[in-house]
Amino acid sequence: MKTFSLTPIEVLKFEDQWVYGKQNSYTFDSKRIAQELIINVKKIKEEASYTFVSYGEDLEVDVRADNTYIATIQGDTSDSLDVQLIVSGLVNGKSVLTEQVGLDISKTITFPEGTEKAKVKLRVSGSGQAKIREISLSAFEAELVEVEQAIYRSNQEAEYLVLTNVYPEKNNLYRNMFVHRRAELYEQHNLNVDVFRLNIKEKALGYYHFENISVLTGGQKELTKVLNKKKYKKILIHFVNEDMMEAIEASHVKQTPILVWIHGVETEKWYRRWFNFTNDSSSLEKALASIKENKKRTDFMKSIYESTALNIKFIFVSKWFKEAVAESDTNAFVKNYSIIHNVVDDQLFNYVKKDPEQRKKILSIRPFASHKYANDLSVKAILSLSTKPYFNELEFNIYGQGALFDEILEPIRSFSNVHIHNHFLPQGEIATIHKEHGLFLCPTRLDAQGVSMCESMSSGLIPITNGVTAIPEFVNDDCGFLAAREDGEGLAESIDYLYHHPKEFTRKSANAAQRMREQCSIDKIIDQELAEIMY
Repeated sequence: MKTFSLTPIEVLKFEDQWVYGKQNSYTFDSKRIAQELIINVKKIKEEASYTFVSYGEDLEVDVRADNTYIATIQGDTSDSLDVQLIVSGLVNGKSVLTEQVGLDISKTITFPEGTEKAKVKLRVSGSGQAKIREISLSAFEAELVEVEQAIYRSNQEAEYLVLTNVYPEKNNLYRNMFVHRRAELYEQHNLNVDVFRLNIKEKALGYYHFENISVLTGGQKELTKVLNKKKYKKILIHFVNEDMMEAIEASHVKQTPILVWIHGVETEKWYRRWFNFTNDSSSLEKALASIKENKKRTDFMKSIYESTALNIKFIFVSKWFKEAVAESDTNAFVKNYSIIHNVVDDQLFNYVKKDPEQRKKILSIRPFASHKYANDLSVKAILSLSTKPYFNELEFNIYGQGALFDEILEPIRSFSNVHIHNHFLPQGEIATIHKEHGLFLCPTRLDAQGVSMCESMSSGLIPITNGVTAIPEFVNDDCGFLAAREDGEGLAESIDYLYHHPKEFTRKSANAAQRMREQCSIDKIIDQELAEIMY
C-alpha cells in the first residue's frame, strides 16, 4: 500500500525465541544475522504437509474497545519453503481467536474481550531458507473502523475494484496471475484499481502490495465494508461466486455497475470434464457426489445471467464458450455481454523470425493436474514419431507439474531426445524458451481460449493442437494444425508434415505471430476492456 496514516502506540516484535518441538517430519534451525532472522527448514518425510514453529513466550496484549492490532510478517523464502504467521488470542490459556497472515501481508487483529495474551507461531511447509525481516504485532489506539479507514485511504486514487477469488502473493505466484497482469495493464493506462481477494474463511481485513498493485483481503463482511466506504465507479469480477454477490447485495451500492469475466469452471455442467472420470470408479463416484453442488452453482449462474436487480454485463473470452457452454449449461440467454479474448503480451512474447531448423524443436508447457490438457495425446504423438527414421533429429522439451505427471510421461522417459522438466516457468523464462523452439505441442479436450497456446503463437511457434471447443476461433490451417478430437496420430502427422516442408514452417510461423497481434495483442484487448470499464 502507498501510505498508512496511523502511528502505533506499541510494536511487539518477535525475534529470537523460536522453539521447535519434537518432530520427525522436518528439521529446523534458526539464527539471526544483522536485521534478519534466518530459518532453515527441510522436509524429511515426503507425506508431511506442514509443521509449526512457536515463539517461546506469550506476550501480553491490551484489549480495549479503542485498541486494534495489525500483524505483519515480511521476508523472503527460497526453494519450496512457505512461511505464514499464525496469531492466536488466549483467555486462561485457551485460544479464542486465530488469524493466519501470509508473507509480506499485514492483517488487522481484533482480540475478543477478555483476551490476556497473544501466542505467535510460524506455519512452515516445504523445504528451503527463509530470511525474515520482521514479525510484529502493532497496537493502535483506534477502533477497528478507524484502522480500516486508514487502510482504505492508503490507495485513495483507486476508482475501480477488481474482485477475485485468489490473487498472487509472495509465496503463491501462480494464483490467477492473468488477473494481476490485467490490473498492471490498467494502471499503465492510467486506470487506478484496488484488488479485493475474497476468502470467506478470513474474518479480518488484510492488505499487501504485489508488484505495485494494492491488494485487500478478507471475507464477505470485509468486502461489504470496503464497498460501502470507497464508492467505486465499477466492480470488475473474475471467477464470480455467490459469496461475492451476497457481499455486494448487502452493501449500500447495489446498483454500482458490474463487469463479470466468465472463465470456465464456474458455469460448466459437471459432465463437461468427462475425461477426468474415465480412469477408475472412484473418480466417477466423486463426480457423481458433486452433482448437487454443481447444480447449485449453475443455478446461481443462471440467476445472475438473467438478473434485472443488479447492473451486470458479462465478458466471455470466446463465442464458442458463451453459446456452447455458458448458455447451454445454465439454460439461460445472456443479453448483456461482450466477447473479449484473454490478452496476450505480444511485447514479452515478441516475434523473431524462425530458422527452418527450429521446426525440429518441439515445446510443451502444460499442467498435469487434469486430463483436460490431453498430455496423454502428446505422448501418443511422440510414440508414433519414434517409428520415423528421422526421429532422433527431433528434440522435445516438456515442462509441467501435477498429479498425473509421472504416470502420463512414463512411456517416453527412455527417449534421449525427450527432455522432461517437472516444474513450471516464470513468464520471462517462457518467452526465452519460445525463442529456442519452433512448434508448440498443446493438445486439448476443453479450452475456452488456450492462453499458453496463444502466447506461443505470438512468439512465432506453430501450434499443434486439436480442433475442438474454442480452439478454431484462434487457430486455422493458415497458422497451425488442428487434429481431430482425441487424435494423437493426427498430432504426429502435423509434425511429420512440417519436417518435410520447411518453407511451410516459415510461412505458418509468421502467420501465427501476426494473427495474435491482430486478435489478442495488449493494445487491442486492453483498449476493448478499458472501453467496457469506463463506459
